[in-house]
Amino acid sequence: MLRTYETVYVTNADLPQESVDTIDAKLKNFITSSGGEVGFEENWGVRNLSFSIKKQNKGKYAYLLYTAKPEIIKELEFYLKISEPVLTFLTVKIFDKADLENAPKPNVKDII
Repeated sequence: MLRTYETVYVTNADLPQESVDTIDAKLKNFITSSGGEVGFEENWGVRNLSFSIKKQNKGKYAYLLYTAKPEIIKELEFYLKISEPVLTFLTVKIFDKADLENAPKPNVKDII
């Protein structure tokens, strides 16, 4: 059973964009190879962190909206946890069913 999730992750601000794209590609490949689908992705750019994480005060934010099986989320989060350039991440279940069309897409201007 596929469910709709969103994941926001923050990488080191000094990380080149190619490295962020590599992490993004691995996450998307992991989701699609397990039967899920990526519906929306967005890079939010470099922003100040609310508090220091690993002695960093800024980070590059990225957002993914996707469908996946519940078992896959643990493995996806494990990859983000062991990935050195990732400072922090958060995954939230949006719907109990796969519904990318009706899932709300964030407005970054409202988050600032």
